[in-house]
Amino acid sequence: MKKTSMYLTCILLLSILMTSCSPKQDLKPNVENPPVENEEKVGESSEYSEDDIEPYVNFFSIKDDNKITEKALKERNIDYLLSEDNLLSNKELIANFSAGNLKVNKTFNTGVPKEVDVDLAYRKYLMPYDYCLINKDGVNIYNTPSFGGNVIGKGNTFDKLKLVNEVKGETIKDTGSDKWFGVSWYNKDGKMLYGFIPEGVSQIRSFRFDNMYSSIKELENELTKYKYGYISNYKDVNGSPPLINGKAMDKYGMQAYQSAPAYIDLNNENNFRYFPDGIIVFILGEEKGYFKVKSLDYEGEYWVPKKYISFDNNLDSFSKAVVVDTTNQNQGVFEKRGDKWTLISYTLATTGVKEKRKFETPIGKFKALEKKDRFYYLDDNTRQISGYAPYAVRFAQGAYIHGIPVDFVKKDGKNVDPGIKEYLFTIGTMPRSHKCVRNYTSHAKFIYNWADPNDTAVITIK
Repeated sequence: MKKTSMYLTCILLLSILMTSCSPKQDLKPNVENPPVENEEKVGESSEYSEDDIEPYVNFFSIKDDNKITEKALKERNIDYLLSEDNLLSNKELIANFSAGNLKVNKTFNTGVPKEVDVDLAYRKYLMPYDYCLINKDGVNIYNTPSFGGNVIGKGNTFDKLKLVNEVKGETIKDTGSDKWFGVSWYNKDGKMLYGFIPEGVSQIRSFRFDNMYSSIKELENELTKYKYGYISNYKDVNGSPPLINGKAMDKYGMQAYQSAPAYIDLNNENNFRYFPDGIIVFILGEEKGYFKVKSLDYEGEYWVPKKYISFDNNLDSFSKAVVVDTTNQNQGVFEKRGDKWTLISYTLATTGVKEKRKFETPIGKFKALEKKDRFYYLDDNTRQISGYAPYAVRFAQGAYIHGIPVDFVKKDGKNVDPGIKEYLFTIGTMPRSHKCVRNYTSHAKFIYNWADPNDTAVITIK
């Protein structure tokens, strides 16, 4: 048994070395670990602009997220981002090993496409390109892919571990599967540990840089072929679109509010869908006060009333892109330098929940519409201002990329700002917002300072 365990250890170590992230960066990131920064206290705000007020931005209460974060930090979870700064040397040589009877089904080795350069301008909260998200508490991590192995660690809900490989192990009684995953993480002393977890206790995640890059190139290519603009109807400024059979949502789940009607046939005004504010459209023709358009993410061609399409503050040049992966709950930030796109940051993100009176983050290719150093959000019940989100870039309807939301504290009946918060343990775990893309606040600030509405697109993919 000891010999077999040694074999398994060897192949996991080799896999870890072979599947490390890009050689242009550290194996283990330099992680800052302050959950709260009290650097700003602006006190009570007595006047708010209507354009700076949005509906409630949190599907789950931000108080719940704060409690989860405090618990994770207190209990020193094995989450990759909560580990210490010490690095495991990747110069260790392993030779003359045998895999024994262990069958490796798959090695996880996601990389950045060769067409893309990597020059990280933001280096906080770096993650392995392949990782798993633990989806339950008390998950045992074994030294072999067997329930009879030694338990060498425990994972809890929302812990994120480096994903090394998929191996064949002991059959899992409840599912009949024999798939196990090799994982690694850092302990509190900065030492990398490695072990196995059975299929079904985690979600497999990765940074899909290939998909991100292909979505950028698709938009870039189409921008050179057609005249283009974007849907403009923030807060229905250009008119409320008609309802569809008395309903304010189309069959694709897009709401009427802050959208434009897109007709398939001008002779049938009852057959239409909604195009959201901010989405980039390509002009194919015009007739009777309508533009004939297409969108890269909606199949077909449509007629949209001209009043809903803007060419003002257009995407004059396309040299910056934020690509948000709503499935994996992460994102990449790209900048074009010369003829080549460069990855300048990648990190976790939290997107919107699809639920009644709440909306998932819309999918598509959007223009960065405007920047706000903060916007305020309303309490769902009282309809009073209850907090704010810092460093916001609006890209669709009331959807923003922004930092950690901050709930005001009531003091003598007045709103008092407790200070900007930097970190939530729940970032990058599961959809938890109301349409927006939630970032670590320092990364939201990075995007806020870097993005320009005239050259930046926000692309959301499934």
